[in-house]
Amino acid sequence: MENLLSKIGVGRKDVIPVNHVKDSLYVYVKCKLCNEIIPVRISLKEEVQENYDKSKEKSCAFYLRKDVAGSGNNRCFARISIYLEFDGQFRIIGTQINGGSFVSEDEYKASK
Repeated sequence: MENLLSKIGVGRKDVIPVNHVKDSLYVYVKCKLCNEIIPVRISLKEEVQENYDKSKEKSCAFYLRKDVAGSGNNRCFARISIYLEFDGQFRIIGTQINGGSFVSEDEYKASK
């Protein structure tokens, strides 16, 4: 059972919390400078790109590079760079973030 759950992303520690809504994903990032938690909407139809470079051993099917910034309420305009790798079913299989960290939707709601 644990193997089946890990295949769909449940219980895996290397996968970030994601909220699926129709053709979009929502992830939540926390700025390392001002601690603002920012909701990030990712359109699976418009922002995610197909990976044509299949030469890597653990190649992903799709990927996303996105830079986000907070609201500026804390007078912090730092950029947070997000890189996500997806398999063929748009499940996240790899992550990288610079300038912040991923947090859960519950942490985002608690910060409001």
